[in-house]
Amino acid sequence: MSHAHRGLAMIFSHEKFNMKDLPSRPETVIDCNNLSRVLKKLDFDVQIYKDLCYKNLRKTIIKAVAMDHSNNDCIFVAILTHGKIKDICASDNSHAYDIKNEVYASDRSYELESIWESFSADKCPTLAGKPKIFIVQASRGNLRDPGYVVRSKGHIETDGDSESSYRIPTMADFLVAFCTVPKYRSWSNTLKGSWFIYNLCDELEANAHSMDMLSLLTFVSQRVANCESDETQEKQILCVMSTLTRVLEF
Repeated sequence: MSHAHRGLAMIFSHEKFNMKDLPSRPETVIDCNNLSRVLKKLDFDVQIYKDLCYKNLRKTIIKAVAMDHSNNDCIFVAILTHGKIKDICASDNSHAYDIKNEVYASDRSYELESIWESFSADKCPTLAGKPKIFIVQASRGNLRDPGYVVRSKGHIETDGDSESSYRIPTMADFLVAFCTVPKYRSWSNTLKGSWFIYNLCDELEANAHSMDMLSLLTFVSQRVANCESDETQEKQILCVMSTLTRVLEF
C-alpha cells in the first residue's frame, strides 16, 4: 500500500428490481451508507451505483477494467443484491455438479464470477500483482442454518519483493468474501442492515490499520456466527475465497 492513491471502491447497491418475484431490499441503503463511510475513511475513491440493469452494470465494469490503476494500491468492489446458487450437472453423467454463483441486476441474474474474472491480470494489467477485493452481500440459496449446540469448548491453533520481471497466475491476488456459504440464505436487520456488512464495517473502522484483511475477516466471521435470527434462532457464516500472494494490510 505505497502508491499515490488507495484506489477505486465500487458499490453496486440494488434495492429495487424489475422482476415480480424479487422483493425490494431496503437494507441495502443502510449497507451502502455504512460501506461508503468506512471506505472513504480508508482513502478509497468511492463510487456508488444504484439499481443498475445488467447492461449498464457490465458497461461500468468494462470502464473500470480499462482504467489506468498504475498509481493505485488496489480495487474494492461490493455487490449488494439478491442472489441464488445454480447447480449445473456435468455433461458426462457422472453425477458431479458445478455450482455457479448468480446474483441479480435490476432486470436479470448473471454469473458473479464474470465480475471478478474481468479484473484478471491479462485483462487489467495495471492491477496485476495488486489486491482485488470483492464483497458479496447476497443470499446463495434458500437453506436455513439452524446452528449446532457445542457441548464442550476448545480451540485449534495453526501455526521478498523484486523489481525484476516475473510471471504470476492471471487469477492471483483476489480476495472474495461472501456473506454466506453456498446454498444458504443471509440475514439482515431492519435498523442495522445485513449482519455481514454491519460487522464488516465495524471491524474495518476499528482494526483496518492494525490487522491484516484475512485476520479481520476471521473476526467478522466470528461476529456474524454469534448473530441469531430473532424468532427462529437461525445462524449464518461467511465464506472467503483468497488467492492473495501477500499479506493484505491497509
